[in-house]
Amino acid sequence: MSKKLILLFLLSSFFAIGQTKNTSKSETYTSRKNIYEIKYNPEHWIKNPESQNWDVEFHDRYNLISAYFIEYDHFIPDKKLKSTIEEQYKEFGKIKNLKIYKKKINNIEVNYFDCELDYNDYLYKYQGFIYNGKGGSIQLQYSAQAEALEQNQNIIDELNNGISIIN
Repeated sequence: MSKKLILLFLLSSFFAIGQTKNTSKSETYTSRKNIYEIKYNPEHWIKNPESQNWDVEFHDRYNLISAYFIEYDHFIPDKKLKSTIEEQYKEFGKIKNLKIYKKKINNIEVNYFDCELDYNDYLYKYQGFIYNGKGGSIQLQYSAQAEALEQNQNIIDELNNGISIIN
C-alpha cells in the first residue's frame, strides 16, 4: 500500500512539474547609440513599431500606460531639470506637484520625477527619470490617468529595472 502511495505521489509531482509554465519572457530594445538596453516583458509591455518624437515607445497590454524613451544628443544639467520637464507638458497645461529626487535603478543614479496634470477634467500622472550618461542624457517617462498609474506601479518598476548600460 505504501509503495502505491509513493508511486502515486511521485507521478503526481511529475505531472505538476510538467505543467509549470515559465512565463518570464524577455525581449530587449537596444538604444540607437548602443549605450543602453531595456529588457522588457512582452506580456506586460508592447513596443510600438513606430515613434514620432521618441526613440522608442511602449504601452501596457491594456493600452492605459504609455512609456517613452529617448537618448538626447546633449546633456540636461541638474539646474535645468525642472524647466525641461515643465516645457515637455506646457502644450497640455501647467503641471503641478513636480517632485525631482535621486534614485538608484540598476546601480545607475538617476534624477527621478513625478508630477500631475489636469487635462480635460482628467487627472494624469507622469513619472520617469533623466540620466546624464556618456553619450548625453536619456529620459524614460510614463504617462497615464492617475488610476492606471497607481494600479500598475509594479510593471513600471519592472520596466525601469530592465534598463542597463551596455559595457
